[in-house]
Amino acid sequence: MSKTHVVSWSEIDCFRQCPFKHMLSYKQRWTKTPRVGSPLSRGSLFHSVLEAHYLCLQSGGSLADAREVVDPLFFSNGEQNEDQVMVQWIYEGYIALYADDPNWKVVAVEYANEFWLPTASGTRSNFKLKLKIDLIVQDPARRLWIVDHKTCKDLPTEKMMELDDQFGLYTWGLRQLGKTVHGAMHNACRTTRYKDPNKPQPLDERFRRTLLYRTDEELDRIALEAYATARRAWSDSPIGEQPERNPNTDTCRWRCDYTEDCLASRKGVDLREMLVAHGFEQNFERH
Repeated sequence: MSKTHVVSWSEIDCFRQCPFKHMLSYKQRWTKTPRVGSPLSRGSLFHSVLEAHYLCLQSGGSLADAREVVDPLFFSNGEQNEDQVMVQWIYEGYIALYADDPNWKVVAVEYANEFWLPTASGTRSNFKLKLKIDLIVQDPARRLWIVDHKTCKDLPTEKMMELDDQFGLYTWGLRQLGKTVHGAMHNACRTTRYKDPNKPQPLDERFRRTLLYRTDEELDRIALEAYATARRAWSDSPIGEQPERNPNTDTCRWRCDYTEDCLASRKGVDLREMLVAHGFEQNFERH
């Protein structure tokens, strides 16, 4: 197989969850607009807010300037939906805790690039991984850090972050591109609010920044295993044969939009008809 394939971390993670889900998302290209109130919709808005925030700071703006730039994102025609209310609450807490991040020099915001994944022999494979990094900053010691913003119901444990290969893969890739990245930073922002609005919610229960550092050997292994996953995802299958489903009571419940359609099609219901009925469309223009 000599054709060059461009993949993303999201695609690799998707195939590791379920080959059937990967087929629907990345081969058949089914997609639908996230509904307001969903984690994806809320997370997308929060990323847009922090993108505007850090672009303003990078250009020399003050915290007051950043707030002025961000505020319009919290309203649509003078009103707020539930995502805008939630994200505004998160942002107000975020800047109350971190202000304008005086110890950071913003190097890049929404940095995009591609790098080649390696083979087991150390040569370049035919797979390129595209990345889009939320933020790259320099600390007072002039070290570069990848910063990834995450909204979450509960703040993650150290073990959960150690199991997430995304940060290591991006670190490895940037080093291949000549960037002397020291490590990554998981920038967690909690979406869970106290039921009593009058009860103060400590900021350290809502936000946590965790520095992640991996050894060179670990980074090499992460990159190699990403290549192995990409190769399996795009290996030739017998014509007409569907990839296996990986039913899982955890990931199918909260990480897959196709669960209902998948289970129905396994019983014999027409999958395409189900997807269309539930608002999915095929979009081959997206990458």
